[in-house]
Amino acid sequence: MSIDDFTTIDVDVLSFPKLVTSVESESGEIQLSLKESSKRKKKLTTILGRNGFPLYPHTQFLYAQLQEGNKNTSSEAYALLSFQRFLHLINKSYTSLTRIPEEGVAWMYADYLLDNLKEVDPTTNEVIKNPDGYSITTARLYMGIVIKFYKWLHTSGLFFITREKRPFEFKEIRLRLDQSIDNNDLLGHVKNKKKAIQVQTTDLMKRFPKVQSTPSHLKLKPMSYEDKDIFITHLKSDEQSSFTDTKGLMLELAIETGLRVEELVSFPESGIHYPTSDSEVIPFTIGPANGCKTKFDKQRTIEIPFSLMLRLHEYLHSDERIELLAKGLKRLKNQHEAKMNAKKEVHFAKGGIEENFKKELFVEEKNEHKRLFINNNGLPYSKQTIQKCMSDIRSLITKKHENWYYRVHDLRSTFATHWLRKHASERNLVFDLLVQELATLMGHESTKETEKYINFMNDRQAKLNFAARKNKVARSALKNSLSLGG
Repeated sequence: MSIDDFTTIDVDVLSFPKLVTSVESESGEIQLSLKESSKRKKKLTTILGRNGFPLYPHTQFLYAQLQEGNKNTSSEAYALLSFQRFLHLINKSYTSLTRIPEEGVAWMYADYLLDNLKEVDPTTNEVIKNPDGYSITTARLYMGIVIKFYKWLHTSGLFFITREKRPFEFKEIRLRLDQSIDNNDLLGHVKNKKKAIQVQTTDLMKRFPKVQSTPSHLKLKPMSYEDKDIFITHLKSDEQSSFTDTKGLMLELAIETGLRVEELVSFPESGIHYPTSDSEVIPFTIGPANGCKTKFDKQRTIEIPFSLMLRLHEYLHSDERIELLAKGLKRLKNQHEAKMNAKKEVHFAKGGIEENFKKELFVEEKNEHKRLFINNNGLPYSKQTIQKCMSDIRSLITKKHENWYYRVHDLRSTFATHWLRKHASERNLVFDLLVQELATLMGHESTKETEKYINFMNDRQAKLNFAARKNKVARSALKNSLSLGG
């Protein structure tokens, strides 16, 4: 189907614009215009027809969704775009309905979606058939929006659902309503004297298979040892010049300790020291006691590799960081002064006098954030900055390694799976026996959260064992074949 026939367009609009009148001074003609508004505009994603004009009544429906509170209409627009392209394909319109719902275009569209579903292997989450098709989630979403579109057409009076034109069957349920509630009609039905209304639901959605939730361990995407080496090498390479060494150090700390992004940007300077022992890892406690924002305010001890602790200590006392701290403190002082001046102006505007205004003093100790990692303004990083940095690094790495694709959260799962593999091997233990230790390191509320990492490793090990058995059988068969041939 040609994508030139129908397309979407984004327009910034006000949810509730107001018209104002003005009189032309020379002609006396009254003119209408939109009233200026300081309210934030919303993004209206709507559909253009084949003639280049907004599609009717689809645009009215989409605009109504903004008025009902939607932040944007992208999902609704893409669903109706798919529906409209289907209608164009079969040379029908949304009004092509009969008294038998199964003969109408709504049911035909459901058939179309079901016939064009992609098939996914639930064990590997890989697409095994029809990769360009719809996922079950998308198909259910699109069908639900089409149903919502027909209901809106009916309530708005633009197209009535009648016995002769029914897009789908309704199951009628009678509900008793609270007399104090301001009840609105559904689908144009009038309330009866007993304050009851008819709620109508469709069974069309029952045709779609339920979305099977993917097991949590199959959603994990930890780096392989090779991909981790690529990542660490990049952080320390000349290409890293487009990022600060600080952000590279932060990302390395995340992948080596399993820190969450919130914990990373609030990581404390307190406790960073020159390691005096030659231990492979250095215990380090984080939590409310030193200002690190852990999940559930849970205090826990992580393990920082010896060499990484040395670099953190070096960064802590670097001249560049000390200069940035001074810059940040100055910025905080200026912000405090501006805040006090603003308060003073309000005080005077309300008739206050100089003697009664109490200025809050700037206390350096109180305003110093005590974070280890600071940006070029001398202040802590935001989570968005770290996520953007990871995205930029990914773009660079994929130029050389096109299949390298990881997000910030994958650093945490990389730590967990690599830790399990290392300790299971060194201590000759099964993964399940390490669940409590890992839960403590990861800061989980219970081992239930940690089980996904155990399940991931058990699945991986089972696949490796299966592959090894197949190789063994193949080698044995080859050996017997050569023996018989000799």
